[in-house]
Amino acid sequence: MKLKWNKILPIAQAIVLVTIIFGSIGFVEKQYADKTCTSIHVDIDNQFENYFINESDVIDLITDGGDRRVVGESFENLNLKEIENELLNTKFIRQAEVYKDLDGSLMVNIHQSRPVARLMSDKMNDRYISNEGEILPLSRRYTARVVLIDGAFADNAKLYDLKKTETGIQLMELLQFIENDKFWKAQIAQMTIGRKGNIHMQTQVSKQTIEFGKPVDIHEKFKKLEIFYKEILPSKGWNSYEKVSVKFKDQVVCE
Repeated sequence: MKLKWNKILPIAQAIVLVTIIFGSIGFVEKQYADKTCTSIHVDIDNQFENYFINESDVIDLITDGGDRRVVGESFENLNLKEIENELLNTKFIRQAEVYKDLDGSLMVNIHQSRPVARLMSDKMNDRYISNEGEILPLSRRYTARVVLIDGAFADNAKLYDLKKTETGIQLMELLQFIENDKFWKAQIAQMTIGRKGNIHMQTQVSKQTIEFGKPVDIHEKFKKLEIFYKEILPSKGWNSYEKVSVKFKDQVVCE
């Protein structure tokens, strides 16, 4: 039988090439696994200008306050997923990505939680509400300028995740509306929320109390308030009324 070398040779070359490639990958992976951690590089996303946590805080979490050896430790002995999960247990951290680079650095990317309101209560410590609806503790490092919330709602000791209750979901829709609207974010300073969920608001530039009612029909209510603040008050005088109510459908009541 006569072998056709012109057909066999390309196949043999391909087999050799694949062997070399997989051998190289295995060699690189072994070198990669054998590397020791030479440094920790932390990148914190501050795009919303929140400074609840800094590089030193993150390194303390990773090293358990200095009790856990990371720099100088083999990557083979470092459980990166476990480190990532430990970081995510910190309320101020919304997302965490931990990986190693080819130079031997432990790379840590952090996205912070973003507060949209602050709960104030005489019965418990103040807390923040994040844009994800979670309850955050205060920070010793930074105070966020957000809407203040007091009243019976803020006194609720069982309040821990607004996304798990109908009232909480409705309130989050209201807070997100205010957060995303430049005019109302500058205007609304404080909200008092009663036991039945009715809301009274205080503004930054006028003395009126806004009787908002429950956080439903949000867009329609703010459209009515926009007419009041942009058309009625400039003509009548900013302090002409003590209260404006948009609590009831199709009504604006000024007193």
